[in-house]
Amino acid sequence: MKKSIADHMIDIMIEKEIDIVWYGDLENIHECAERSGMYNRTISLLGNHPLNISNKVLSALQRSDKFEEVQIKHIGRPARAFKLKKRVN
Repeated sequence: MKKSIADHMIDIMIEKEIDIVWYGDLENIHECAERSGMYNRTISLLGNHPLNISNKVLSALQRSDKFEEVQIKHIGRPARAFKLKKRVN
């Protein structure tokens, strides 16, 4: 069975012992994209630009029932982040 983008991100979060991922976590986002095979295919007409990859990963987390969207403060401003609803061991 092929893993979803959200499942790959959960694996990464467990490995790195983190509970929240946000748009500034570029290393984790791009690791998730690599594990998901996103760099091996074209994403719509926009290609594989890093910002498009980040948006696709974060959109997948937003659609997943395994994550909840939360706000964190980044440089004094709110930033969109995704938290695991339930920690998986």
